[in-house]
Amino acid sequence: MARRKEPLLLFTNSNINRVKKSILRNLTPDLLPKKWINLNETNPTFGHCHNATGVFYLIFGSENVHMYRAYDDSLKLVNEPMYHWFIVNRQTNEIIDITFEQYSSHPKILRKLYQNKEKAGLLGFNYKKRVHILLNRVKSDLKR
Repeated sequence: MARRKEPLLLFTNSNINRVKKSILRNLTPDLLPKKWINLNETNPTFGHCHNATGVFYLIFGSENVHMYRAYDDSLKLVNEPMYHWFIVNRQTNEIIDITFEQYSSHPKILRKLYQNKEKAGLLGFNYKKRVHILLNRVKSDLKR
């Protein structure tokens, strides 16, 4: 039986805010699949929801948060299925959505996504690599 990893930080409001700010500061186009970079130019959090959610999850751990995603068929921005990723606090069921701003002009869509959420885990391959690049940036940033 695998042992759970201890969270990197205590799950406090102060640390939650610090991590969210650090994640947002460290989102850069090189963390995106090439096909999404143009869309990200006008919408700086677009395409980063998996990266941001994955880093938040790795920092605070499964005993505090769950990763969720929801299928987004509303905007048809790319020719493939799109999902929006976010965190749910296990104790309060509060949604913690670091990249919610990508839906700032579509709040009804965002509410629908939250209603249609499904529990999910980190994606593999290049997605996981990008999450770990961002995680290293955030860890370095938090040490300052």
